[in-house]
Amino acid sequence: MGYLTAKQFSLEWGISERRIIKLCKEQRINGAVKKGMVWEIPEGTLKPSDKRSSIYKYINIPKKIMITNTKEQLKEYLQILLEKEGYIVEYKKREDIKNLNEVDKYYEGLIYFSTNNMDKNEEEFITQFSEKLNSESSIVIVDYNNTKRNNIEQKLFSKLKNEIGLRINTIILDIPKNKEILINYNEIAEDIVELLIRFKNTTGTAIITDGGKIELDSKGKTPNLEIGKFYNAINNYIKKLDKQSYLWSASMMLEDEWTESPQEMKFRIVNLEAANRGVNIERIFIFSKEKIKEFKENKTLKIYMQSNIKTLYVDYEEIKQKNPKLLKTVANGWDGIDKDTLIVDLPEEGKERGYITKNKKEVEKAYNCFQELKKYSQELKKVLK
Repeated sequence: MGYLTAKQFSLEWGISERRIIKLCKEQRINGAVKKGMVWEIPEGTLKPSDKRSSIYKYINIPKKIMITNTKEQLKEYLQILLEKEGYIVEYKKREDIKNLNEVDKYYEGLIYFSTNNMDKNEEEFITQFSEKLNSESSIVIVDYNNTKRNNIEQKLFSKLKNEIGLRINTIILDIPKNKEILINYNEIAEDIVELLIRFKNTTGTAIITDGGKIELDSKGKTPNLEIGKFYNAINNYIKKLDKQSYLWSASMMLEDEWTESPQEMKFRIVNLEAANRGVNIERIFIFSKEKIKEFKENKTLKIYMQSNIKTLYVDYEEIKQKNPKLLKTVANGWDGIDKDTLIVDLPEEGKERGYITKNKKEVEKAYNCFQELKKYSQELKKVLK
């Protein structure tokens, strides 16, 4: 779905740009989002009716969706994706809804996180809630895989399709409940919204997702990750950072790392986007002075130096002479996030690209190393000028 500006819609609708901006602020244009100083509106959006018209209240019913029992980690991702689609989102805990007659009458959809592996009470709740939906509505059930759930859902699929004509599909979480794992919640949110919106003529479909799960061992470390999984994980971490976050990085793999591969291109974009959001990012590049001439024309270093990322240089030979233990700690390089996560590079000879650790001792050792390296550092732009 594409977006147009208020100025572009003013020509299409025949009203002033100022009037459209006012309508956006009043939340009278579904799906309108503000990016910086500009309002963006989904293509194909119909012109809102005049509030003075007696039919206004009938053709401008809010496009509402209810989400029950959602995991806190998923809320932000679901909110962003659903608002882009024009939904007004309500969150409720299943146990807080004593009487469905007390909630609003009209909804366009329901995202239901099962709490009891789909028992009779949950079946009854969904059946009753469906009375607030229409034939173009959609229900997505989020659950773990089990036979009892399948039996009840199959019954619901047939019943609601025949009686109302709405869509009801399932996201099955292939995620262990009692293990320490890393999850890409954005992936899960994308799958839920895709099933809610895009499967226009499908009911009874079940999609299995593992959310890019990565298990941590008893020491708080993941296995060595292959290229795709490694980049997915590190990009997901960086995308979640905000102005209170601190990303600190030491790089030793300049000849190999700063290639024009699609994976590295995307990684750099994610870094630049984070810096523009106000994330505090410091990157130290460690190489010998003899490499300065070679790296003066490096495109990636030029981009980083022109961004909001603090780029520093440390002379490899100086550290090797004065404090060689630091080089041993840096090894092939790493990215640290605050003081709780370390994403470690591995040599690029094999298929494995790196690993993630939340081991407190390992993270602390790298963090202290980074702070020591800063004592030997200079601004990279002054070195490469």
